[in-house]
Amino acid sequence: MTAIRLAVPVAIWMWFTLGTAVAADSSHSSARDGWDYTLTGAGLTALCDSTLATAREAFGRLEQDTQAATLQRVYGAYDAILTDLQPIQHIWYMKAVHPSPGVQTAAERCISQYTDFIVAMNLSPAFYQRVAAIDLSEASDQERYMVDRKLRLFRQSGVDRDAATRKQVRALVTDITDLGSRFEKAIRLDKRYVQVTPAQLAGLPRDFVDAHPVDEQGLVTISTDYPDYLPVMKYASSDELRHRLFKAAKSIATPSNTETLERLLSRRHELAVLLGYDSHAALAMDGLMTARPQTVQQFLAALDSALQSPANSDVDTLLSRLQRVDPQAQQVQAWQVDWLTNLVQQEEYALDAREIRNYFHFDRVQSGIFALTEDLFGVRIVPWQTPTWHPDVTAWEIREQGRAIGRFYLDMHPRDNKYGHAAHWTLRAGLKDRQIPLSGMATNFPRGLMEHKQVESFLHEFGHLLHNMFSGTQRWLDIAGMTMERDFVEAPSQLLEQWAWHYETLRELAINDQGQRISPALVETMNAAQHFGEAANTRTQVFYANLALHYHNRDPGSFELLPLMRELQAQHSPYPYVQGTHFYNNFRHLNGYSSNYYIYQWSQAISMDLFSRFQRHGLRDKGTARDYREQILAAAGSKPAADMVEAFLGRPFSPATYTRHLGRLQRGRATPVSAQ
Repeated sequence: MTAIRLAVPVAIWMWFTLGTAVAADSSHSSARDGWDYTLTGAGLTALCDSTLATAREAFGRLEQDTQAATLQRVYGAYDAILTDLQPIQHIWYMKAVHPSPGVQTAAERCISQYTDFIVAMNLSPAFYQRVAAIDLSEASDQERYMVDRKLRLFRQSGVDRDAATRKQVRALVTDITDLGSRFEKAIRLDKRYVQVTPAQLAGLPRDFVDAHPVDEQGLVTISTDYPDYLPVMKYASSDELRHRLFKAAKSIATPSNTETLERLLSRRHELAVLLGYDSHAALAMDGLMTARPQTVQQFLAALDSALQSPANSDVDTLLSRLQRVDPQAQQVQAWQVDWLTNLVQQEEYALDAREIRNYFHFDRVQSGIFALTEDLFGVRIVPWQTPTWHPDVTAWEIREQGRAIGRFYLDMHPRDNKYGHAAHWTLRAGLKDRQIPLSGMATNFPRGLMEHKQVESFLHEFGHLLHNMFSGTQRWLDIAGMTMERDFVEAPSQLLEQWAWHYETLRELAINDQGQRISPALVETMNAAQHFGEAANTRTQVFYANLALHYHNRDPGSFELLPLMRELQAQHSPYPYVQGTHFYNNFRHLNGYSSNYYIYQWSQAISMDLFSRFQRHGLRDKGTARDYREQILAAAGSKPAADMVEAFLGRPFSPATYTRHLGRLQRGRATPVSAQ
């Protein structure tokens, strides 16, 4: 699972439509874009305290302003306040990637204080009344949409409640933020290991074996980090090794996160009820494309129905292959899926994943993705000379017609005390003629050879990054950057994944150590095998979406975490529960997306609809790419996402494109992306 990080968990997203974007004067330089990476924890705390003090003073003046409410006077003052917050906008990213535990701890404290201030602003009756009084007679359609949405978010947050209720809301949101930070920190810090004999490394690629020497006790140590975990699950012949590593990975943050998650769910439910909602899911979905939990349940049920037959076919094929190794096997277990899928693809599709990975060296993959971006959108990506927080980190600038239009950091390799997944953070939204966007990306890719799935992941996160880079087109922060409905934001990233299956793209980044480019025939083979296992894997994602939904659509006092997970897994997952695991304790999206993990499937449905136009006109068609950039990415949050999609497709979005695709996944029936 990959994920976007817009710096703010969806649980408190309605209070943070601007929390990741700040204004800057037009004279900013590249040096001002960056963070002072020499700051210690104490220095960060001092900066945080002084910055928030300045912002509080400015907000007090905004509340007390009695002059006529105009867009410029109200939103201009609001922009200025957020400008004051510029120095601490990196804190969400630094909490995840900075190597200093002291800086991370200070960032967590600052996030709590920053959250409290943002919530206080959006619970201010005086600020609400100022926005409600704005004269919109000469406003543009985008500005009317911005103000209408802001007023709805105000009411949704409880600004029209009595003072005691507003105080309670503020305290609950702060508590929710702190619990979410504690939940993610436990996952980040709890790296686990298994030790095995060299013989148990049978099946793994030579470069992996060479990178894992035998210790003095004659054992090899394997971690739960992705560069270890993914190859072991895919290639290791030892069922025992795969089983042990799977259990270790799915036990991370156990038991510590059990109590934290229970408290987090309880506080979220308490907040939702206080604000007049039946559940936290209802609160978290209000204002999104789906709007309510019932729509999400219907959507997930439709996917599950379309997936049952092809997913069962996938599992039957895997079980038949497993029974050639273990004639007594009655079920495929979760730790066997990737290994068996690789065997089936190798034997039935003549696809050798170890041969494929020889073409995907990290440096060449990154260069190839940069080249794809430059070709599609007519831009250049060049190094950005700026300090960073670790030698692994690189910094880049996107230029168009000789000027910078965005900058970003890449922190791409694993290390201790670093965020262990793959994600993008919006560090700053762009504003037309005022400031350019700034992004941070973090992954845990190996320095050498990558799995093709990791290439997809790179493209996914880079899709988020490009969305931020190309969305600096608006005047106001409320509609700048990635401020559209949050169940749309995964669509551009999932769309870009499709280029990982296209020969014209792969020939630029898939080059082995002998300098040989991947062949069209091998790409054709990859495409032929692409859809095997997709139905079962997607059904697993539907299980995850149901888990997130059902943890949040009822009173948390009415269920226990493990029994409900096992019940939902039995209903929706193609694979049984693995005894002794507690996946919910390390399902980090339960903080970032709370009830709304369905977003990945919803956005996938949108992305397939968007991709249909590229399929008709060509994946490198400049006109289609230009329209996509202008009508989808550059629209930022200036209008409803459904309107953006309709403008690009010439018709309304429909999930039917995706459900039909899933229904065709029965062996051999799906239509792969053309390799040519």
